[in-house]
Amino acid sequence: MKTSYRGLVIAMVVLIVLSNLTEGFIEPIAYVLQINGTSVWEYVAGTAALIFTILVSRFVKQEFIHGYVERTIKTKVPQLIGTITSGVVIFIGGCLILSLVFGRNISTLLAALAGSAALLGFALKDFAVALFAGIILNLEKSFQVGDVVRIGDKQGFVDQITWRNTILHTADRVITIPNVSIMKQAIQNLSTAANVTRRSVEITIDYDISVESVERVLYAGVLGASGIKQEKPPNIFARKMTQDGILYEVQYFISNKTNGLKADHAIIKNILESMRRSDISVALPRHGVVEGIARSKISNRSSDLFHLIQQVRLFRNFSDQLCLEIMDQLIAHRFPAGAQVVKLGELRHSLFIVAEGRVKRQGLDPDNLSKEEFFVSTEFFGRRALIACLPQNANVVTETPALIYELHQSALQVLIRANPGIADALASNLAHIRLMQPAQNYLEDIQAGGSLEHLINSYRGQIDANYSVRSVE
Repeated sequence: MKTSYRGLVIAMVVLIVLSNLTEGFIEPIAYVLQINGTSVWEYVAGTAALIFTILVSRFVKQEFIHGYVERTIKTKVPQLIGTITSGVVIFIGGCLILSLVFGRNISTLLAALAGSAALLGFALKDFAVALFAGIILNLEKSFQVGDVVRIGDKQGFVDQITWRNTILHTADRVITIPNVSIMKQAIQNLSTAANVTRRSVEITIDYDISVESVERVLYAGVLGASGIKQEKPPNIFARKMTQDGILYEVQYFISNKTNGLKADHAIIKNILESMRRSDISVALPRHGVVEGIARSKISNRSSDLFHLIQQVRLFRNFSDQLCLEIMDQLIAHRFPAGAQVVKLGELRHSLFIVAEGRVKRQGLDPDNLSKEEFFVSTEFFGRRALIACLPQNANVVTETPALIYELHQSALQVLIRANPGIADALASNLAHIRLMQPAQNYLEDIQAGGSLEHLINSYRGQIDANYSVRSVE
């Protein structure tokens, strides 16, 4: 319950209880004040009803008018409307209290109210017409904030739409147009689908990166570009096979009002960032290479995965043969954006390696505060569940389409039985990761701290306990 309501609710409940305590409260108060007990009850009950009326008026103003209605129409409602609505609720409640609790005749009051309402309506007729026009514009959605419109002989960017006025920005001035006058003029929205501009950027990428991987990385890069509004989903095309690599064209769509050069900058910037995270490089020119020098081979998914394993810090300095064995044990999962990878408390003793895309993990830190972590290509999560065989301690969802590989407990058991020395290598890498980045991966910090040797022994002890390493050796 909100603080603004709590005090009123407590006061109302107390007064309701007191109004029912005839011998314990009403009669003693009447005796002390030397008035009729019925009068005391009326005042107590009337006060309780008044508090209830105030609660209802506040709820209608804050939760309905400036809450539900604003969320529905996606437009801020003027404070005056909320205040008038709240006042009407209080007036109706007051009339009911006078009639039902105090037994007063309110016909004269209602007649006076009708006269006052007529006078108020006449005084505010211009505001009422403007308000009605604003309601129509907000409901019809003829144009929205950010659109380029022509209203009569005026043209500009729509900066704000209130319930009385629409504000346009031109190259050299700000124009405020009353909504009443807009209803009488022709409106032309220049930001409709027919006014969409297609732009494109080209990039050449080596043959050793699969087309499927490039498509996902580039698509995620375009969608993640900040500061621009894209009117349609982007298109990714492999256009040409050149001697340097594959030429890809990235098409994206913006409205005519958007600055094309700034949009290109944002798109290219985020594409390069997405490629960096996925360890994909732009192809370098190969003109004039010496005859006999091997060119990049067209790789399949296996070579992509092999290079990914080599770049994961948990498997640093592992032999090529051991990386191949790990590759054989991994399970590939492809997720759309917004998909759940693991759930908090799930009994899934697995480590997850991000190959493509970006994922977000949400959980509680040691102080029970909600925290978030983000993972991109070559990063991993779930080592606590794999090494210590504990439940997953966070919810993980994808932010973009993602390719994630899973290393399950049974797979690690197979690897350890075939390569007992892997336990020491894993413990050493885990300890180095823990010391190098103590502020990151807080959800994985199963160690309280200490020296490198202490951490190595601690991790090795957990592996021994959960995978029977000593017996294998």
